Amino acid sequence: MPDVVRLSRTLEWRQAAAEIDALRPMFLDQLRREDLRGQLVLDLGTGEGRLAFEAARLGARVVGVDLDRNRLAHARAYAGIRDVRRAEFVWGDVEKTPYDEFTRDPIDVVVSNLCMSAEIVSHASRALRPGGAFIFCCHHGDHWRETRRGSRWAFFEDAMANLLEEHRFAVEFTGVDTTIVTFEEFREVALLLRSATVRKWVEDGRWDELDTAFARGDKHLTLSYLIVKARRIASPYTTERKTQTDF
Repeated sequence: MPDVVRLSRTLEWRQAAAEIDALRPMFLDQLRREDLRGQLVLDLGTGEGRLAFEAARLGARVVGVDLDRNRLAHARAYAGIRDVRRAEFVWGDVEKTPYDEFTRDPIDVVVSNLCMSAEIVSHASRALRPGGAFIFCCHHGDHWRETRRGSRWAFFEDAMANLLEEHRFAVEFTGVDTTIVTFEEFREVALLLRSATVRKWVEDGRWDELDTAFARGDKHLTLSYLIVKARRIASPYTTERKTQTDF
């Protein structure tokens, strides 16, 4: 695994709130380093198409997939308003559905932002052509660590490297982008996070864990992201079969 690039900073919660939904600069940098001109890019968990539009702007033909029909409708509307003709949006479950059901054409690149699981890595491996890139940003294992349980879909860099290797990916870049968000009062956390997240934390006990941390003076919340660029390796079976066919 290549050396891990680490970025860390501390921001007051109002500053953090202004960029909490933005694509991470480290992630965008890795995306822009890949020549996407004429490539077919599959965007997993596309939502309202923010990442898909970025890939299309870089010259790719993009298929964005999501389970949320309302967000897909917004993505299609934005594509029409912006006259983005190289992006289409389809409904689907990226953890359960083989990716060749989303498009009949060979997939050159798979991307995702905050949509990651072991099942996704497995599907991406089967769908990508040899040499194809897998570029993604997901929650790092330190994300929300003050809640004691963090994010369910978070990965530490070593665990992700092992998962990718298991599915025949060669890692080219690994980065961890961390922001420590500071607060003066506990109620400010709810102003930073979405109401759905707060409700979930109240239900599963993480809200109480964070409240306890604030009570002992740890008035901060860690936002940490793992950014990876990996490339699909050709399987030995495929290479052997091609060699025999050549004869």
